[in-house]
Amino acid sequence: MAVLLTHTVTAAANAAPEPGCATVIDSTAFTSEAELRQMNATIAGFGLRTTASPAHRRLVDWLEREVQRMPGIKTRSQTSKIRRWLPVTGDLASTGLLFVGHERILLAGAIPYTAPTLSSSGELVYLTDPITAANARGKVVIRDFPAVDRGYLAEAALNKDLIDAGLAGAAGLIIAFDFPREQVRGYYDPHTGTHYRVPGVFVGGAEAQQLKQAVGRRAHLAILAIQNQATTRSVIATLPGQSKEKIVFDANTDGNTWVQENANAALLALAKYFAHQPLHCRPRTIEFVFATGHLHRPAEGTELYARKLDAEYDDGTVAFAFALEHLGTREYVRVGQELQPSGLSEVFGWFAGSPVLSAAAQNAIARHGLDRVFVLPGIDLPVPGRVPPQCSFGGLGTHFHSHLIPSMAMISGPWSLWAPSFGSQAIDFARMRAQTLAAGDTVLALAGVPRAEIAGPYLAYRQARAAGAPTCSHELPPED
Repeated sequence: MAVLLTHTVTAAANAAPEPGCATVIDSTAFTSEAELRQMNATIAGFGLRTTASPAHRRLVDWLEREVQRMPGIKTRSQTSKIRRWLPVTGDLASTGLLFVGHERILLAGAIPYTAPTLSSSGELVYLTDPITAANARGKVVIRDFPAVDRGYLAEAALNKDLIDAGLAGAAGLIIAFDFPREQVRGYYDPHTGTHYRVPGVFVGGAEAQQLKQAVGRRAHLAILAIQNQATTRSVIATLPGQSKEKIVFDANTDGNTWVQENANAALLALAKYFAHQPLHCRPRTIEFVFATGHLHRPAEGTELYARKLDAEYDDGTVAFAFALEHLGTREYVRVGQELQPSGLSEVFGWFAGSPVLSAAAQNAIARHGLDRVFVLPGIDLPVPGRVPPQCSFGGLGTHFHSHLIPSMAMISGPWSLWAPSFGSQAIDFARMRAQTLAAGDTVLALAGVPRAEIAGPYLAYRQARAAGAPTCSHELPPED
């Protein structure tokens, strides 16, 4: 059930949509459920899409070709140079190797961005205390995966363990799930994009027990990856409207599951719909940003583009931004030592930073009968005196909102987010389509609403920032 808001979206009398223009998307003229599924299959079919990898580049090229086929859309690129981490095998499960003595231990996969090595060895130790040089130097450390309700909540702890293990001089780090290896095969997190000093791997539950029984024996690790300089790019597809004032849709392109970057399929569907509407029904220009760097966050493409919009906003060329992530997801919950579907949709956050944006979201949710959706002004605790008081929209939308761009964001955080084993079963495509239609309906609902009304408190936030008020951090993780 959604959180209800009472504000009603109304168009200013002098900015009303032209007669004959749709006020909601005609679903019969919109991308079908089957087409969304096929686009998702194509995206997932590129394989592991680590930032700037050959698979990632092929996906970005495909997305660009798809939007270039649509009438009136032009594309350009925003590039970044990175030191990429590239699995030699193109698959995380076969990127790592682990032996205890002469016995090979089957892995769920290599931990991304851990140190490439052909051989690193040390005594196996199992630690529940913080990792230090005193208890870990020269050793291969076994560490339990953090006890969390959803996997994405473990990222900070995983990142800390990897940094601590590297600083301590550990020979390796093993993160032990208690789920079956096949459920977490190819698991990808943390996604900071920081290159760690220590080799690391994930193991499943049975292998974790095997390793804990082998504590004291010598283990040997290998990570079959390379680190080198590469260029990666975001694609910005622009559909001109009657004015230069623009709406920006955003999704990331790098990932490893059916869930992580499936919003690219939604952006293609929205671009196709709006490109086939007459120009007089597009009062604002629409940009579709297919952003790189979400798995290499020192070059987070959404953050870099948000900085650009921040610099432009006071010129009157930006109306609002809308980030889409992890659409249509099904809920998986722990049952004993397995993840099983609950039969419900995953809880879904729709973040909105102004009353007008919140009302547009609420109206679209009600129209499409979306359940388990919460309209929220942020996910973190508010800080009085800071602008904005809440910084986090839970994902990509944070970058726009924290730069004081009027923003909305859709996001969920299921177990299937970083675990590719769930495949297409992770997504309810009818729900994904309804969410995408709801996102598109907000553009139409706001077509006649003046930019200042959409912005609401953001205008005061920007004035306060200019006067010296504290704001959110825009610091990105270090590459090393």
